[in-house]
Amino acid sequence: MKNIILTIGFFVMSVLSQTVQADDRILDIQSHTSPAGIEFWHVEDRTLPILTMHFAFRGAGSLNDPDDMIGLGQLISNTMDEGAADRDSQAFQKALEDHAIDLSFNSTRDHFTGKIKTIKRHADLAFELLRDAVQQPRFDEEAINRMRNANISRIKSSQARANWMASRLMNDAYYGDHPYARNSGGTISGLEAVTAEAMRDFVKSKFGRNNLVLATAGDMSADEAAAIIDQVFSKLPQNSDLKDISAVSPPAQPLQKAYKMDSPQSVVQMAWPAFAKTDDDYHALRVLNHILGGGGFSSLLMDEVREQQGLTYGIYSHPVHMDYADYMVIESATAPESVAPMVQSVQDILTRLTQDNVTDQQLSEAKSYLIGSLPLRFSSTLSLSGAALRMQLDGREITALDDFASHINAVTAEDVKRVAGRIFRNINPTVKIVTGAVPANIDYDMVQSIPGIE
Repeated sequence: MKNIILTIGFFVMSVLSQTVQADDRILDIQSHTSPAGIEFWHVEDRTLPILTMHFAFRGAGSLNDPDDMIGLGQLISNTMDEGAADRDSQAFQKALEDHAIDLSFNSTRDHFTGKIKTIKRHADLAFELLRDAVQQPRFDEEAINRMRNANISRIKSSQARANWMASRLMNDAYYGDHPYARNSGGTISGLEAVTAEAMRDFVKSKFGRNNLVLATAGDMSADEAAAIIDQVFSKLPQNSDLKDISAVSPPAQPLQKAYKMDSPQSVVQMAWPAFAKTDDDYHALRVLNHILGGGGFSSLLMDEVREQQGLTYGIYSHPVHMDYADYMVIESATAPESVAPMVQSVQDILTRLTQDNVTDQQLSEAKSYLIGSLPLRFSSTLSLSGAALRMQLDGREITALDDFASHINAVTAEDVKRVAGRIFRNINPTVKIVTGAVPANIDYDMVQSIPGIE
């Protein structure tokens, strides 16, 4: 095991050897502007002959799906690499496969994103394919129907999974009438209604230079990256047409909902409003979450609720940060008879976190893990551009990674307690969901059907 750890560490350090500077920067991210005036962040890494790019059209996510075509963005992301310009689906996919080019797109709730990885000798073809996919996607009927059917099959099969149904019910309960409540992966009727014309109109109206966010990394200079960027994106429309979106208003009163399924176990999800990554308490939140339920078997939830009390098969916490909503989630799987005592145990832990300081050992171990694991995120060239894009979308400074350790080290036990108080001032969750095996006589609103599916 020790040799494996040393090998991994050596590999990570070799990947970062070209980017760590004399001032001990985690990543030497530089901001640049292309000749066409497109801004981007770049990490030059000469370790391997690999080029990568991550990009996003900010605000062009599923929030923009029409009410009668929920799943439009999802279907677009599935078919943009299924033929573009003069290449049909077969020719386009063959060009990718024959040259080991990794190209994909994704529609999240907030943004429409894409990424590409290629070895340097195939860069001309790789970025030609990307340019065509972004500027001239074909959206042929055969490809649309194939991907539509695949998505509908995915939705139908997912209905047998209690955790998927819990997430759908949580979104509906927490987000209410906000567009986030809709299924970003599409509904069956919404996917069936999507047309090629609607897909083309979406690309033309939502993909603009004004909402383009870019990051590149690999065996190329900033000037070489700028030339590629202009090749791919400079002919896009200057402006995009996006919906005006307001922030989520969490439920004013706690909600408890349950959906019964043929399952031997219960899935439980609980949510509390939190705050954005730009908040001054963000790093204290990271430490709190690791101690509470983000640190695996060393976390309080796993140690006390699972190991000591045997009330759950698994339990963890994680903050959710989106453009218009931020909240903390605790998720668990348990036997139906253990739902009530498991929830009570969680609330006991939360009460203690809001009233008492965590121990020096808990604080030290959380900091050590968070700081020590940071470089391990950058074990590939693709992860470098991915991190640089995520930082921009989150509104982080270009030095955020370099400042991370000092911010984490500055967190005190009092900070952790204070942040716990901010989030868990009411230990009763804002929304509590149970799906799968529902305990008898449970005091929840029993839901007969899950919204956002059909």
